[in-house]
Order: sequence, then structure tokens, then C-alpha cells
Amino acid sequence: TSNRDAVDLAADDLGRLITTPFQVRDLIFTASAATATLAEVTLLTGVAGQFNDLVEITCANASGAAVTLSVRDATAAGVVKTITVGASTTVSRDFSVPVPQGVAADTWTIQNAGSGDISGTGVTCSAIFVRNV
Repeated sequence: TSNRDAVDLAADDLGRLITTPFQVRDLIFTASAATATLAEVTLLTGVAGQFNDLVEITCANASGAAVTLSVRDATAAGVVKTITVGASTTVSRDFSVPVPQGVAADTWTIQNAGSGDISGTGVTCSAIFVRNV
């Protein structure tokens, strides 16, 4: 469809409008990344002209030390969310309103916010995004 084209609405057998939270299925994406260093790591690569809004993120810490992660909506950008994951635990954050990406086509990243020797502090994160134009 194009702008201003008519579209069909979906209704159940009683005529109630059918809606889905966030987005239609083909515009929902999953991503995963692991980090064991202080380097920024790509969680979801950007797509030209598209916003990827964060709906949920789960991070599992396999180490014996707590880890704080910085989540960014663009490489080397400001921190959008900070997640602290205790030693040998998993933390999940669901957002009732998706976290909007600031600029279309940018890459979401995670980064261990620690300092010094963080060897052995591996963390894996998985996330769900909705794509918007």
C-alpha cells in the first residue's frame, strides 16, 4: 500500500476490531550478543530508514561477579538503559512501552560498564525489537 490508500480492518466474528500489541509479526525481531570485554558489542544491526524499538531484553551473567551493562541505541552514543546483572544470575526487563530508537538505521549495542580487569565476566543478552518506519 501507499500513503492514503484504503486498508482493510481486521475484526472478529462479533465485529470487534482486532489489534496486536506493538507490531505485526513480520516486524518483530530478535537479537543476541555476548560480551566478555569492555568493548561495545552489536546487539542488533540497523536497517536503512527503519527504527528498531526495544521491547524486552534478558541478560545472563555466567561469572562470579556482578556486571553492569550499558545499552545504547547507536554505536558510541549515550546510554539508553543500564542493566545490573548479579553474579551467576539472569535479569529480564520488559518495557510496556517500547524504548524508541533515537535515529533510524542505527545499531543497538551492549557494553560492560566495568573498568580494569573484567576477565571471566561473560554476559549474554537476548532482546526483542519492533521495527517502525
